[in-house]
Amino acid sequence: MKDNQSKYSVAIIISVGLHVVLLVLLGLSATSTPLKPQPKVKTIQAVVVSEQAVKQHADRIKRTEQEKRRKEQQRLQQAEDRIKKLNQERRQKEAAIAKAKNQQLKAEQATKRAETKRAEKEVERKLAEAAAVKAEQHRLKKVEERKKAEAATKKAEQAAAAADKKRKAAEEKERKRQAAVVAENKRKKAEEAKQERKRQEAEKKRVVEQKRKAAEKERQRLAKVERDKQERLMQEQIEAEFASELESEIQQLDAVRQQEVLSEVDKYQARIQSSIQRNMLTSDAMKGKSCALNIRLSDSGLVLSVTSGKGDSIVCRAGVNAVNKVGSLPMSTDPDVASKLKNINLIFRPEI
Repeated sequence: MKDNQSKYSVAIIISVGLHVVLLVLLGLSATSTPLKPQPKVKTIQAVVVSEQAVKQHADRIKRTEQEKRRKEQQRLQQAEDRIKKLNQERRQKEAAIAKAKNQQLKAEQATKRAETKRAEKEVERKLAEAAAVKAEQHRLKKVEERKKAEAATKKAEQAAAAADKKRKAAEEKERKRQAAVVAENKRKKAEEAKQERKRQEAEKKRVVEQKRKAAEKERQRLAKVERDKQERLMQEQIEAEFASELESEIQQLDAVRQQEVLSEVDKYQARIQSSIQRNMLTSDAMKGKSCALNIRLSDSGLVLSVTSGKGDSIVCRAGVNAVNKVGSLPMSTDPDVASKLKNINLIFRPEI
């Protein structure tokens, strides 16, 4: 499409150049004295040289347009490469976060397994302590029964000692036995006190261990909450930075696109002006005058309506007639450009 526009622009420039040369020759003919007839060959050669100059100028314009398009395409490619690089960096960051979370999960699972093993050992220890307590209770019961039996024996000996000489020996024996019982009781009490101290120390250790485990569990929970918070903040920061960079790139691309659309609209408006000019009947009375035209076109460029606004009435009538005479005006296939061409307002100035 753009190549056709360039060819069309070259044709317009050549046509304008020929008209300028013709007007200059006519002006010279009208204002100067009659000249001797010149050979036809020289006049044609002058026209050819002028056309070549116009063509060279058109070629320079074409090369300039091509260089602009090349640079614009290169800039768009760089923008696309930048977006791809940002996407790749975002995926790498997300992969690193996922890897860190996976390692953290494995560490937490290992910690939970260790805690489970410690809890099982604690249960086993408690069961062993309960069994020891039960055995001790059974032993104490036997001791009590023995004490009762000994008390009954002592009573019988005391009753028999009054009638028999063996009472003193029995009393001595009983005394010794009682001393032994007292010693045994002291030993038992010392043993019981020792066992009680052990039990209390074990209970104290259990309470301390339980508190330590609770504190460790709370520390791990708080650490996990802090890690989750930091990871969430890091993820939000990454997403915000990526969104900002992506928004900036999109805005730049939109600005470029709008500039392209406006450039295309200007080109098509120039072609529409040219089409109207070619089909317009002009007169000297229109020189230096203008008219505002509103033209509505279909998707294919078909003229749906044309109305005139502020301007010279003669120029306005001639412009409306020229548009209706054309019937169909140039229309772009680009939807964005076409949407701006469907309802256009032109300040039309006849070329007199």
